[in-house]
Amino acid sequence: MSAPQSKLCCSGEAINSNGWSIAAFTHRGLVRPNNEDAIAVGTDVLTGDMISPVIMTAPDDCCLLMVADGIGGHARGAMASRAVLDYLVTAAHRISNPSSCTEAVEDANQDLYAIMQQHDATLGMGATVAGALLSPTVLLAFNVGDSRCYLLTADRLIQLSHDDVADEATNRSGHRRSHAITQSLGGSSFPVAVETHINVDVPLKLGEAILLCTDGLTDLVSDDDITHALTRMTDPGLATRHLAALAFRHGGHDNISIVVARRARA
Repeated sequence: MSAPQSKLCCSGEAINSNGWSIAAFTHRGLVRPNNEDAIAVGTDVLTGDMISPVIMTAPDDCCLLMVADGIGGHARGAMASRAVLDYLVTAAHRISNPSSCTEAVEDANQDLYAIMQQHDATLGMGATVAGALLSPTVLLAFNVGDSRCYLLTADRLIQLSHDDVADEATNRSGHRRSHAITQSLGGSSFPVAVETHINVDVPLKLGEAILLCTDGLTDLVSDDDITHALTRMTDPGLATRHLAALAFRHGGHDNISIVVARRARA
């Protein structure tokens, strides 16, 4: 699927704003038969296969961005990632501080288990999630699992999220040797609480960028290549398109989801 350029705010209301410039892209990749990822910008949850990045703007006062990677096979994984983002979109007002954000993510986790109780075929489905709330006063990043949030500042790429993987799952260079994760939302046949990782930072400045992505990007594209793309391409749409092309060029072995945001110039 593809979508025309649009202007959104966190409430979904059309606006004219120089707040945030955002590009979002999700695709099944070159190997997997279906896309179990989902992405959210404001109140919009996007799934399926995009032909090109969706370009959006959001107002300066609030912008919630998220990616989710489904677990449990296509039907269940796709349902889980969509359900997690659908729930968190409705709880966007609770993601403004660490304590209420933690509660909102745990509630999304419990909501998945409630769905499993209603539909036996969904038992064990789960999803990772990574998100960033952009506002004039704070940059709040959160995650569960191995989906990531990065900050590009002064031509340096800083990972704000924490990978929920066993220590032995990575080698000395930091590359993944295993896709086993230590926690996710859902992912079990019985309810298990999650520990949400939260990073609170100063607001995004002009010239800085936020990247949210699933491991379909980071398993195939190095941090150096990501840094180079975000530094050289200040337009989020061009940067997102280039990063997706790199993942495809390196095999596209997994679903790929990318969200890039920058403060828009007046």
